Amino acid sequence: MKVGIIGALQLEIDELLNRLKDMKERISANNKYYIGTLNDVDVIITSCGVGKVNAASCTQILISEYKVDCVINTGIAGSMNDEVKIGDIVISSEVVHHDVRPSQLLHFYPFEEVFQSDERLLNLSLEAVGEDKSLRYHVGRIVSGEGFIACSDEKKKIKEIFNPLCVEMEGSAIGHVSYANGIPFLIIRSVSDNADDHATVNYEEFELETAKQSANILDRIITKMNQ
Repeated sequence: MKVGIIGALQLEIDELLNRLKDMKERISANNKYYIGTLNDVDVIITSCGVGKVNAASCTQILISEYKVDCVINTGIAGSMNDEVKIGDIVISSEVVHHDVRPSQLLHFYPFEEVFQSDERLLNLSLEAVGEDKSLRYHVGRIVSGEGFIACSDEKKKIKEIFNPLCVEMEGSAIGHVSYANGIPFLIIRSVSDNADDHATVNYEEFELETAKQSANILDRIITKMNQ
């Protein structure tokens, strides 16, 4: 088993890199990929940068060049549901582009408007979060787009159309490319803001804490892969 792990920002993967054994660095498409073992599982970890294009590029490189068997995205997100609070964990049941018309995806390649997370990875994640009784977690739809959502009106429009639990900028691209390659994927996000008019302030305050929280859960998932 070889697991590809993607974070958008370096701070979203630093906690995992601190635990990586026998680490080697390689450069692909001018981006760093960290190769090693995490809890005795072979992993390749990368920080893709912000946005769907960067995420899609890194996902394809992990699959084509590094031959990963699955892809997991860790990081932070903005809440899109009143029940999802700052500090909560959101695990993807499915991912959707909120900035692409659904009919475009449905009538042209890849002929899917929703990308489903892998059932085994989802079950492992539920076991992992269940071990920490202090965690609040949710399972459901995550949406992604090329802009940081920090406007209450924009948030309202996305909620009305897609009804997601949270919003971010990479997960749907990772799901899209993984689906196209027949590779299992999962998105795990820790909520850092409410994707509203106060989002920028909340994000800056909670980004490091919530990124570490998401990484800790991923660490436990990796451990369970060998059990």
